[in-house]
Amino acid sequence: MSNIPSKLTNEQVSEFLLENPDFLLQNPALLTQLELQQHAQGATSLVHIQQRQLREHNAMLKHKIDELIEHAKENEQIYSLFSECHRQLWTNYDFKTLAVNLRNIICTNAAISECHLLKYDTKFDDLITHRLMNDGTYLGRVSQQERDLLFRPQTQSTALYLIGNSKHPVAILAFGSDDANHFEPAKDSLFVLEFVRSLQLRLLELELA
Repeated sequence: MSNIPSKLTNEQVSEFLLENPDFLLQNPALLTQLELQQHAQGATSLVHIQQRQLREHNAMLKHKIDELIEHAKENEQIYSLFSECHRQLWTNYDFKTLAVNLRNIICTNAAISECHLLKYDTKFDDLITHRLMNDGTYLGRVSQQERDLLFRPQTQSTALYLIGNSKHPVAILAFGSDDANHFEPAKDSLFVLEFVRSLQLRLLELELA
């Protein structure tokens, strides 16, 4: 018959915890199930562990909420910006005027230092092949040669949109930022892509007019 006791004694539990001081840290879910008594010996340290975990959890939640709020504010600004750009499409009747007005609107965003709407030229062929061949969109950093083609030396990150397609390019819409992390592949481009589609239709109309 087994001599293993059916129930652990207080001494055995205490001995185990003393021999395994990281046990509760390695099993944080267990802490939430413990009913700690403030007056019991050792209870204070466990309470402190729980408090620390709660503080860390609250800090993480606050950080996520702050990120969501910041993202919402940025989306609101972008929506407002491109709503005005949409209006410009139908109040400008030549390419040059449209390009200037779009630049003036887009560059009111402090994070965007440059905006260029450029008619297609063969000098852009390498850029289109290297950056815009797949889906006509590129967000991120560019080489010095590509930057010299479109932007000032201070530009650190870019957003490039091909108007038309790689076989029949019409123009390139290019945004530049002095912040190296402002334009990156993971950035949400929904409002911009909607505008690019409208811009393409408008430029085709102006081309045929």
